[in-house]
Amino acid sequence: MAGFAAMKTLLAAMTVVIGLTGVAAAQPYPPPPALYQEAIPRPWGPRYVWQPGHWHWNGYNYVWIRGRYIPTRPQHRHWAHGHWAQGPGGWHWVPGGWR
Repeated sequence: MAGFAAMKTLLAAMTVVIGLTGVAAAQPYPPPPALYQEAIPRPWGPRYVWQPGHWHWNGYNYVWIRGRYIPTRPQHRHWAHGHWAQGPGGWHWVPGGWR
């Protein structure tokens, strides 16, 4: 009998988690504003690459995250910039990364 009660509690908790996840995933973001034209400062050295600024959705509105230099990685050749993409569920952020 104790096993049944534990299983019932677990199923109830999973239902809440799935319900919360579904609500969060179903809310589409509005389209992001146009990008700022940032002035790119001189690099700190040859081992840095510019990561441009981008809009970040904070749950209420978009806030601008300034661009910055990041150190290169010898095993990678190219930094792919992050970007906003429109999909079936609305807008979503595609993070940048080394390729």
